[in-house]
Amino acid sequence: MTLRLKLFVLIAGVIIFAMSGVTAVALWRELVRGQELLLREGVALASTTATGASHWVREGGVDPGGPEALPALLERLVSSAPLDRAWIVDSAGKVLACVSRTGEPCPEGVPPSEFQAADWPLQTLSRLVRPEGIVASAPIVRAGAVVGAVRVDFTHEEVVGAARDLAWGAAAVAAFWIALGHLLAAIFIRQVTQPLVSLASAAESLAEERGVRLEEPEDRELVDLVRAFNHMSARLDERRAENQRLIAELEERVAQKTREVLRADRLATLGGIAAGFAHELGNSLNVIRGYAAVTSRELPDDSPHRSDVEAIRREVTRAAGLIERFLVFARARTVHPLVQPVEPILREAVEVLGPAAAHAKVERAVEVEPGLPEVLADAELLRQAFLNLGVNAVQAMQDRGGGKLTVRALREPGGLVVEFHDTGPGIDAEAAAHVFEPFFTTKASGTGLGLAIVRQAAEAHGGTVEVAGAPGAGATFRVHLPAAEAGAAADAAAGGAG
Repeated sequence: MTLRLKLFVLIAGVIIFAMSGVTAVALWRELVRGQELLLREGVALASTTATGASHWVREGGVDPGGPEALPALLERLVSSAPLDRAWIVDSAGKVLACVSRTGEPCPEGVPPSEFQAADWPLQTLSRLVRPEGIVASAPIVRAGAVVGAVRVDFTHEEVVGAARDLAWGAAAVAAFWIALGHLLAAIFIRQVTQPLVSLASAAESLAEERGVRLEEPEDRELVDLVRAFNHMSARLDERRAENQRLIAELEERVAQKTREVLRADRLATLGGIAAGFAHELGNSLNVIRGYAAVTSRELPDDSPHRSDVEAIRREVTRAAGLIERFLVFARARTVHPLVQPVEPILREAVEVLGPAAAHAKVERAVEVEPGLPEVLADAELLRQAFLNLGVNAVQAMQDRGGGKLTVRALREPGGLVVEFHDTGPGIDAEAAAHVFEPFFTTKASGTGLGLAIVRQAAEAHGGTVEVAGAPGAGATFRVHLPAAEAGAAADAAAGGAG
């Protein structure tokens, strides 16, 4: 059954229900109208008769001649109108006269409540329409007082019975059509709502399950709805997969940031300890250096111990340099950034490498892309980072008898990248994973702090550092720096956090 047919059935049922109700109401109103007309006619007759009876009826009885006149008055009333019975009673309810067309005996008395009502001459229809027929009455007034009443009874079974039968028939027809309309509505609701219930159930399943699909229904009108639902379900599955991927990435980032926070906390603690050690150790080294200088001056030039004293002075100087580099890394240095181009800083750092590069037979080349964006940089801190990368590359190539160091500065989305590429022995994957960690080194004489300082400087500028390479193929270190606008925002955020 198509949706159009279901709607037609429903509308037909509603129309039938409405028509049956209108028919029943119309028949009932016609019945009531007929009864009201009879009632008004009866009241008019009773009032006319009560006017005539007021000449004979008095309080507590009748005047002389009344016993004969009153029955005659009722006889004329019954003969002139289609009444079944008419009677006259006094104020106490005693029947003074009664005429019955049907031959039924008249009662000796009637309760006054049968006649006396506050709304004479018309009583309410509910009191006047009785099982035995329609009853109308009117008061007999004499000298301004109610001394009795006239009552007339209508039965007219041929009229009242037919109306009653008509009303029952209308009620039966209305009940039949109401039942039929209800049945059609129930069929319609079941046929329409069952696919919708299935759709709602499937929609609830989407919250917990994947791959929920519905079969296309027979109703052409619902096919598009089911297809749209299946399309939505497929899109939700794709979104779930994408969300799970993003959640996994976020969890990895959170873990990485947690490691960085822990590392920063350890470094902050280490910096505090280092400051104390540096003070005490520096004092001791100064004392040793002083004694070594005095001893060197007092020894003759040909003394066999002069070489030993020079070795002491050389190792003390090396130890002092190691402590200084350690403090540079561990101490929380205040950054003083300015918006400036990176090229002069980079060229100055490469220029400083000149003597060391010449000694190691390393050729240098600097390539800077024109129009690079400016960066928000602390020149001294950034120069130290570039110098460390250059020294690291020169030392790597020195053991191989020389090589070439190529330094490039290139534009990239959001900023620029500075590359240090050497033709040295390269780096394996395991070393690349730890090369920026403090105290990690692959050189016997290295301190493991140079590249850690590079990473610290890059992050202080809102950037990152990475390494790429393979054993025997050289290594490339890249420092990514944001442009001045993005860098300024990062610096402001860092200042707010501090």
